[in-house]
Amino acid sequence: MALFLRLLLGHILGDFAFQPGRLVRAKRTGFQGQALHAAIVTACTAAALVGDLDAAWPAVLAAGLAHLAIERVSVPARNTAAHSGLLVFFLDQGLHVLSLVLIALILPAPVEPGVLGVEMSIAQLALLDAVVTAALMGSIVAFEARTATRAAGDGAIPVLRFDLARAYGMAERSVALLVGVLSPFPAAGLAVFVPRVVYAIAAPPEPRSRHLSEAAAGAALCTVLWFLVVALSWRA
Repeated sequence: MALFLRLLLGHILGDFAFQPGRLVRAKRTGFQGQALHAAIVTACTAAALVGDLDAAWPAVLAAGLAHLAIERVSVPARNTAAHSGLLVFFLDQGLHVLSLVLIALILPAPVEPGVLGVEMSIAQLALLDAVVTAALMGSIVAFEARTATRAAGDGAIPVLRFDLARAYGMAERSVALLVGVLSPFPAAGLAVFVPRVVYAIAAPPEPRSRHLSEAAAGAALCTVLWFLVVALSWRA
């Protein structure tokens, strides 16, 4: 389990934190961008397994190659206007996670839970993965949901920008998940989204729709991640 969770952390960082808009566009136009992206994911995965690379390097290498192979399939699908970007996004992430599960099973390595020399329990490592996922993925889910209804042939596929609103959403989801996991009342985490909903109600139609979709995506993602963290904590 520790190997899978550390591989997953590397994937999350490489696929979201270190994939700027320029790289997203390059990835959608050819193999070089996809190869660079896979190399960054591999580097992030290696960083997540620092201290155990002597045993885990085959899994790290396999994770990078699997990531590139999946990108070779998902990027053309994402570029096709006939497909929903949201659906392709979820399929893409599902394939990445499945590949990491298989790699951890096929190429097991005796690694300890923890990151960069900091010792953790399995539950703490799972929570770290979940918080990073909540922070980085929620904005993309809401963005893909908003653009899912775009008409075919309306121009280039949009790329989500990093701005103050996105940074606020990252903090919002992280705090909501932490409150949900660490509080004796898990539903209290959903209260973190109340200020955004109140603001949205008083806003004009366009920003109202955007903020409500951000709140809904964030609440749904945090709820799913809460269940996963609790399940792993019980198992541990």
